[in-house]
Amino acid sequence: MKKIGVLLICIFLMSFASAEIIIKEQPKKLYNLGDFLIVPMKISPTVDLNKFFFISLICNGKQTEIHKEYLNLAAGEEKEITPTLPLLKSFIGQSTGTCTVKAILGEEYAITNEFKISDLIIMTLQNEKTSYNPSEKLIIEGDAKKENNNLVQGFIEANITNGNSSTIEISDTIKDGHFALKYNLPDDIKAGDHLVVLTAYEKDADGELTNKGSTNFNIQINQVPTSLEIAFENKEIIPGENLNVKAILHDQTGEKIQSTAIITIKDSTNKILIQTEKNTDEFLEFPIEYTQLSSNWTVVAVSNRLTSESDFFILEKEAVEVEIINGTLIITNKGNVPYNKNLLVKIGNESREIETKLKVGDTQKYQLTAPDGEYSLEVLADGVSAFTGGSLLTGRAIDIQKTGGIWYMVKYPLAWLFILAILGFMGFMVMQKGYKRSFFSYIRRKKEKTSKQTQKNLIPSKNIAELSLSIKGDKQSASLVCLKIKNFKHITSLKEDNSKEGSIGDTMKKIGHLAEGKKAFVYDNNENIFFIIAPINTRTFNNEKPALELAEEIKVMLTDYNHLAKNKIEFGLSLNYGTIVAKKEKDIMYFMSMGTMITSAKKIAEESKEEILLSPEINERIYSFAKTEKHTQGKTIFYKVRSIKDLDKNKKFLSGFLKRLDKDQPK
Repeated sequence: MKKIGVLLICIFLMSFASAEIIIKEQPKKLYNLGDFLIVPMKISPTVDLNKFFFISLICNGKQTEIHKEYLNLAAGEEKEITPTLPLLKSFIGQSTGTCTVKAILGEEYAITNEFKISDLIIMTLQNEKTSYNPSEKLIIEGDAKKENNNLVQGFIEANITNGNSSTIEISDTIKDGHFALKYNLPDDIKAGDHLVVLTAYEKDADGELTNKGSTNFNIQINQVPTSLEIAFENKEIIPGENLNVKAILHDQTGEKIQSTAIITIKDSTNKILIQTEKNTDEFLEFPIEYTQLSSNWTVVAVSNRLTSESDFFILEKEAVEVEIINGTLIITNKGNVPYNKNLLVKIGNESREIETKLKVGDTQKYQLTAPDGEYSLEVLADGVSAFTGGSLLTGRAIDIQKTGGIWYMVKYPLAWLFILAILGFMGFMVMQKGYKRSFFSYIRRKKEKTSKQTQKNLIPSKNIAELSLSIKGDKQSASLVCLKIKNFKHITSLKEDNSKEGSIGDTMKKIGHLAEGKKAFVYDNNENIFFIIAPINTRTFNNEKPALELAEEIKVMLTDYNHLAKNKIEFGLSLNYGTIVAKKEKDIMYFMSMGTMITSAKKIAEESKEEILLSPEINERIYSFAKTEKHTQGKTIFYKVRSIKDLDKNKKFLSGFLKRLDKDQPK
């Protein structure tokens, strides 16, 4: 029994150690798909061996059989096995990551050291450019290596996207680890950030994807101006309204570009009326005078080397403005064509029809009469009410007569005879020596009195304006400069030689000469001095620019005075635009302000700290030659002048004017 037990133990031990598996060379630490894995092994049996020999690849716990061989070896006989294992998906499946090779022979097995199988490609980019214009050639160049540092022989793809949409796909080959993608960008590629995703990959003989890698970066597609559009709020303009036009700059895809544009407006004779710089997509407002004749005008816009031109049309407008002042019916042609229609005038319960023939801009006046009393009045033009109101009328009967001409002599013959008699009597008395002497003495005293009154004004001027609360005159639009002397009491209390050059009096005298040069009337109201520039004296309706220039010249002159003077003049300047009723008699203009023209100018000048401030009314009319910015103080809205075009030219004029003025002064 003991012999049998020993024999069984020996047989067991012999079967347990029937052969030895020797790994002659350990695998490398890193492989990429497509490489060959070679693991030399030796089989040394201690007994006769008739068994299958297996080799498996184990990666991340997943085991794949990669070699199988039947061995028939005698005891002591050795066999070397050197399997060459291609790391292909068709052979090893999806086995990647940390791996080992396990050799199995019956109950015997051997395991190699751990190694890594990778499918990663690493790319390195060479080009540094990240900003491109449409139509420009995009070049993407770089190197591609596998993780085991071997050069890639494969393919490269680029996918360029903007937002969620794929825009461009490019592909090429990778040779010896180098790639270069070249592509002409489309003309209409969208501006902005674009994501470029690069993918490099290799394939095996069966077309199966092996190694791959990707990287991404951003490129900026620039916004390039390609077209310039002129947009009108309305291409048919009614005279008296504003033209609203803007330039719109478009990029390669039609998107708007924020920039600036030079906008020029030309009339039908190609005369430039305004040329100004505006932000693109911002309306330029240009007033069309109500008297402007119907015609085609042109707008030209220039921006970023692009030019665009477009026309608009000024329509015909037939219109009249009707006013009744102190019983006088005033009809003005506010259209741009002659007005030859009858108007129906209702005085109380009676109606009268009057025939009008007015050229563009003409005015005709009619005297309304009726038995003394207050009457309701209405004037109908083309069946539409043009005026409704009431007025006190005097006379014998209800009547309407055109004023002027021979009518007054026919209507009031006794009055004219009386006037002629007075004139004849005065002529007779003038011929008498005694009366002649007393008459001219009276005139001289009157002049002296007027001269003394003028000297009381802070700013002496030949053109004097006097405020009248009741006046019969011409209604017209005027530009107003208000100079507020804030320390008026202190300035006027100073005892100094005002005739001395550089004195306050000398400075004020020069300001008076400046006002005369601009044909401005001076209304002196203590600390508030008003310079009125009106068509009654300038013979033009465009008086805004001269008013602004006058304000700037006054500012320069007072600032220069304050730099040198001990007693400073604290002042404020404002500009306003409004309507006045004016009548000129010799060098004196009698006027009545309509609305809040005077009071608004005072309020705004009070806010000024030796600077020029504008009312909203005049700011709308000077945008073509001045840049302003809006401010609000309480309920008062005003605009501060930032710059004036041709300012250097104005300063040169002012300097030359003062030199000539000093030269002309009596020594």
